[in-house]
Amino acid sequence: MKPPLSFLLLAGFAAYATTATETQATETPSAQTQPTAQQAALPQPGPRLTGPLLESVNTDISHYASGQPVTLQITLHNRLDHPFTGTLHTQMSGRGVKVGPEGTLPVASLAPGETRQMELPLSTRGLPDWQGYYLDLSLTDTQGHEADRQAGAIDVSPDWATYPRQCWVTATWTRWGNAPPVVKTPPDENVHGFNAWHCNNLQLYNILYRWHYPWVPEPHWVNGDGEDQSEKLVLDYIQNARKYHMGTLMYFPLYAVNVGIAPNFMHDHSGVQLSWGMFTAPCGDKCTLKDLWKFTDNIGYMDPNNIDWQNYWIDQARRWQKKYGFDGIFIDTYGTIYRPLWNSKAQRIIMDRTDSTFLTHATNALHLPMTFNPAGAYNEQDLVQSGREVYHFDELWNNPTDIGNFGDFLTKARQVWQWAHRTPRNIGLDWDMGMAKKLFASRRCEVAQNSPHPCTFNLPGVLYQEGTMLAVGAHHAWLADGDRFISNDDFPIGRMLPTTPEMIQAEYDYQTFGVANEKLLRLNIHPAQVAAPTVENAPASTQAAPGKIWLIQNHRSGFDVLHLLNYTKMSPVSFHDVSDLEGIAAPAEPLKDLRVRMYVSAPRQLGTLYFASPDLKHGQPQVVKYQSGQDRSGRFITFTVPELHYWDMLWLENGVKGSDYRTP
Repeated sequence: MKPPLSFLLLAGFAAYATTATETQATETPSAQTQPTAQQAALPQPGPRLTGPLLESVNTDISHYASGQPVTLQITLHNRLDHPFTGTLHTQMSGRGVKVGPEGTLPVASLAPGETRQMELPLSTRGLPDWQGYYLDLSLTDTQGHEADRQAGAIDVSPDWATYPRQCWVTATWTRWGNAPPVVKTPPDENVHGFNAWHCNNLQLYNILYRWHYPWVPEPHWVNGDGEDQSEKLVLDYIQNARKYHMGTLMYFPLYAVNVGIAPNFMHDHSGVQLSWGMFTAPCGDKCTLKDLWKFTDNIGYMDPNNIDWQNYWIDQARRWQKKYGFDGIFIDTYGTIYRPLWNSKAQRIIMDRTDSTFLTHATNALHLPMTFNPAGAYNEQDLVQSGREVYHFDELWNNPTDIGNFGDFLTKARQVWQWAHRTPRNIGLDWDMGMAKKLFASRRCEVAQNSPHPCTFNLPGVLYQEGTMLAVGAHHAWLADGDRFISNDDFPIGRMLPTTPEMIQAEYDYQTFGVANEKLLRLNIHPAQVAAPTVENAPASTQAAPGKIWLIQNHRSGFDVLHLLNYTKMSPVSFHDVSDLEGIAAPAEPLKDLRVRMYVSAPRQLGTLYFASPDLKHGQPQVVKYQSGQDRSGRFITFTVPELHYWDMLWLENGVKGSDYRTP
């Protein structure tokens, strides 16, 4: 486990008033050589894309309230063997419908190896809030031939919690204890990169002095894991996050105290009392430190039901927030508590409602947005039903009690949405799950690029997991500073498996697709109450299964939405190995011209059917022709899906004029 509220939204997000102004399109040439292999192995300030010209796409902030101006930031890098002169074309669309005219910007004589930054103003005037917009970006040469194409996305939302996209900051550390110092990117570049990855809130991970004693008034301190912390870097990250309107969350465990590092909690003048603890035997007032239940040799447990511990924790959080100005709190736990425990009155501790009770007390006292990691399914329903989470975060584990196979992702998403049942916008989902942990731990694998046995993420495993998480309506929280993706036991620290250019491009396309289509994927989604869809010329099922296309049909106001996830080459072993532990998931086999029948939610007026996939043309939506019919199971449409790699999404306008998803 990783050791170390809807009613609050308006107050919590009041600090995010915009100060952006309209910007003129500009070009700024600069000389830059291609990165060396050594440089490429280090974290980069944002994803570097693989096309011959369009190297990166970014925006000036992470999300926009309706009416705010947008500055699109584009980096060109000429990887061709000749100069490039041509035109940059941009077209915005929302759920397939074009928004405004095409924008163009001339590109004059970009030499081979030259890098150039360009800025392009866009408008959100008249665009409704809580909707994503897709940006199609293409470069054509002077003959009108396409030379490169990429995608971008804009989140038009006045807050960062409706569509949470959490990422981790660990680069406030100047020495990494037992972990190698892999993050050297300065805060401004690092946060700029987070923004390009579409992160909209940052957890500053494990910066606390001790797990129960988060802040000391010093410019530097060493935390309980031996990492040196810098007060200046913490403040720099918070300041830079604010520039991008990202939320910042302090990391604070629910019940952890220092027991193994001198001086421990009983001698550090913090005020924490042993009598607040959880004990392994009903020893009552005779309990000693030896009886305290411990997570590790250094970390012991306090009883989160104890009101004195709750008030102490709240006071520490208040002092910490006052010093740094965090926008909210990330409360961590260490997962399921299996064994019986007792308090200092020799009473058995009942944990059934601990998380919700603690969170309710904390939010009432601090008036800050908070999210809470149950680290699995433990007490999850009660936590969600409390209504106090600003969004729902969960650290998922690849086992039968949590996520035992790919189908469990959908079960969990629908459970949480049913438990929360928020209106007018249901709760946002953000899930932390690492990949390829056994591969990461293998002695044959080395992170160094020049290793005789280098190992990288297995791209098929990444795309199976990423596509499934997005299709069921969640964001995958697994990105830390630079391009570091979680490949160990969900610690955003130490060495990670390196990425490949192909993975960076694919992951960028998937995250961009998730933002562009956020309202179809993540907001007020319900299972379709119609007959099951079918595929005529390929094995398919509405139940997740290896060897088949998994069909997930949802309905939301104005739309019927169908997801196709290609598991046809997935083995039974891989179907249960959702984290692709050893990096052996087989690539999906592309399927073409799939003939689909989809029953629709009647009686509504049908409109256009759209198709898009992050695997094809960077997620560009296209119109699909269909025929309608009727049988004893209901009204249906038939159509041909042009191509399926890992994940396709189709959406049919079905009563869109009366929906909350307005035509852009």
